Amino acid sequence: MQTGEARLTIIDRYVLRQCLIPIMATIMIGLLVLSAARFLIVFDLVLGNDQGMLIVARLLGAFVPHYLAFMLPLSIYWGSYVVVRQLTVNSEVNILQATGSSIGRTFRMLLVLGAVFACLNAAVVGWLQPLGRYTYRALAYNLENADFYLRVRDSTFMNIGPRTVFAEKINPDRRSFEKILIHERLDKGGSMTIVAPRGSIIRLGERLSLRLSDGQRMLIENPAEPDSVQTMNFDVLDVPAGGAAEPFRRRGEDEQELLLPELIAQKVPIGDATMADLSMALHKKLVIALSCLFLPMLGIVLGVQSARKKNLYQSVAALLIIIVYHQLVEFTGDFGKGLAIGPAVALWSLYGVFFVTTLVLFYKTSTGIGPISDRIASRLDRIGIRLDPSARLRGRPQTP
Repeated sequence: MQTGEARLTIIDRYVLRQCLIPIMATIMIGLLVLSAARFLIVFDLVLGNDQGMLIVARLLGAFVPHYLAFMLPLSIYWGSYVVVRQLTVNSEVNILQATGSSIGRTFRMLLVLGAVFACLNAAVVGWLQPLGRYTYRALAYNLENADFYLRVRDSTFMNIGPRTVFAEKINPDRRSFEKILIHERLDKGGSMTIVAPRGSIIRLGERLSLRLSDGQRMLIENPAEPDSVQTMNFDVLDVPAGGAAEPFRRRGEDEQELLLPELIAQKVPIGDATMADLSMALHKKLVIALSCLFLPMLGIVLGVQSARKKNLYQSVAALLIIIVYHQLVEFTGDFGKGLAIGPAVALWSLYGVFFVTTLVLFYKTSTGIGPISDRIASRLDRIGIRLDPSARLRGRPQTP
């Protein structure tokens, strides 16, 4: 018995070591690809900022938990599939079964790892994701309402708050400009227009100002009264160039920014979110986190295949299944809000179908003879249906 326990311990360590490589690779590649797509969006927000790359890193870092919530279930699923498929194709699973180790006992570490990933994903979707989403929105708000000289571009009209700013040329220091136009909307339909051949950013006390030289200001208090137009030439004019008009709102006015305990305790609608929105947000987080419990089993079921052939279509189907499942979770949550049963019942019904189906397939794979995919294909072959199109080509007699 001690020899058997030692042998199983070695198998557990071997399976764990083999699956960690595809799991980490999946997480890293997924985060890099998704962050690269987000980089194109956030780069426009920080264009011209002195600390542009640092702010880009903060924005991307705040969005990482959002991507990680999807990558954790995908990685444990794909890692389980890859390691099981590799061991099966190399006939190592058959050797272990010949020594008395079942599929379930051989790959039990994958099931344990799925439980660990479920806890990690619960922490991600319940705490890190809401905090990261709020941080991202706060940074984006501050950038969008930042000092206009950080956002203005050559020969481009920029709408910054109530102002429209135009600078024909921006000097390399980005603090001095040439041929400047500022148009600002006032109350009662009035407006103020300032033109100047040059200007520069200066600091007056704790505020930044745009100092314009040798320009003209035209003030229209009431467009309906022609006599209300006032024109003034100036040698020097300081225009405030401060940042955001007011600080960003507090966290929690959006259901996606609530921590998991806060979302559970929330009993009244907040902001534009209804109780159905709050229910969907809560149960979608739980469903996504707990998906890690059955995804390793699904990866094992799909990974166990015949050692005599490599089914190319099975790998493609295995990857599509997790993508379809994720899209179904998103669709069911949104669709369930309009149903009488509510999003909670709809989401958990979808989860239950996948969980029970995976559990049955895993039991059949662990206790049956041969991979379940081969048994299904064999039964379909009896009625004339072949899942592998290449089998027909191999089975045709060759003509001389």
